[in-house]
Amino acid sequence: MQALWFFNTLVRIWVSEVEGQDGLSVMEHWAPFGDSPPLHIHHTEDQVFIVLEGAIRFFVGDTSRLALPFEEILGPKGVPHTHQVESPEGARWVTVNAHRDFERFVRAIIPNLCR
Repeated sequence: MQALWFFNTLVRIWVSEVEGQDGLSVMEHWAPFGDSPPLHIHHTEDQVFIVLEGAIRFFVGDTSRLALPFEEILGPKGVPHTHQVESPEGARWVTVNAHRDFERFVRAIIPNLCR
């Protein structure tokens, strides 16, 4: 499993887009309290978020929802979304990415934490 720092988030790639035929990737994320990426849009892929530990508020389109462990959120392609870690101890979650673009973006801009 490869680990990378992606801004304030430690990302572990469980399943890489290069392992299968369809570009699917599965990544684990850990981020500290307050972490919140800029509002953004994925143009080519849906993204599923599954919270493992902590509490994360997700903003998808015009909706806001607090997700706790074992709850999932869908970020449909073409819909603006972001999140904010609300638990003081940080949060850990998994993303399932339906296309290779997100993993390639992470790899392109972030140096490896370990190889």
